[in-house]
Amino acid sequence: MVDSTVGSVMTKHVKTISSEKSLSECLKLMKDYNVGSVVVLEKNEIPAGIFTERDLINVAAGGSLDLKMNQVMSKPLTAISPTATLWDAISLMGKKDIRRLPVVDKGKLVGIFTERDVFRLLIVRQSLILESVAEYLPATTREQLQSLIGRMTTGTTPPKISEKT
Repeated sequence: MVDSTVGSVMTKHVKTISSEKSLSECLKLMKDYNVGSVVVLEKNEIPAGIFTERDLINVAAGGSLDLKMNQVMSKPLTAISPTATLWDAISLMGKKDIRRLPVVDKGKLVGIFTERDVFRLLIVRQSLILESVAEYLPATTREQLQSLIGRMTTGTTPPKISEKT
C-alpha cells in the first residue's frame, strides 16, 4: 500500500481560486462545493498557496472579507509529485503538520492528497482483510461482517463476501 503512488489515489478534482479574488469569494466557493480547502493560483495557473479552514480561523480573528487571497493564503505551498509514494506523502504531511497536500506535476496542479484519501485507503485495506477471512465463517457471521464492511465503506463499493464453498 505505501509503495503506491500519490497520483494513483489523489483526488483529481481540486477547487481553485485566483490569488486576486477576495476572501469572500473563496468562502462562497468553499461553502457551495462543501470543501475544506482551495488551492490559490497565480495568473499563469501556477499553484502559489492554499487556503484552508485553519486559515479561516486565523483570519476571522481580525481580518476583513475584502482581503485578497494572496494576503490570506498559506504560503509557501507545500506540494508533492504524483510519482511520489504514499509513504512520502504521509511522512511530509506529518512533518509539516498539514492535512492537505496539493499534487503538482511540471508546475501545474493535477490533484490533491488529503487525510481523507489516507483514511479511505485504510478502510479499503481493512475490508479486504475481513473479506479474506470471511469464507471460513458461518453464514450468519458473514452477513454481519458484510453489514460492517458496508458501514465502513460508505461512499465506496463494499467488497462482496463470498459464500463458503
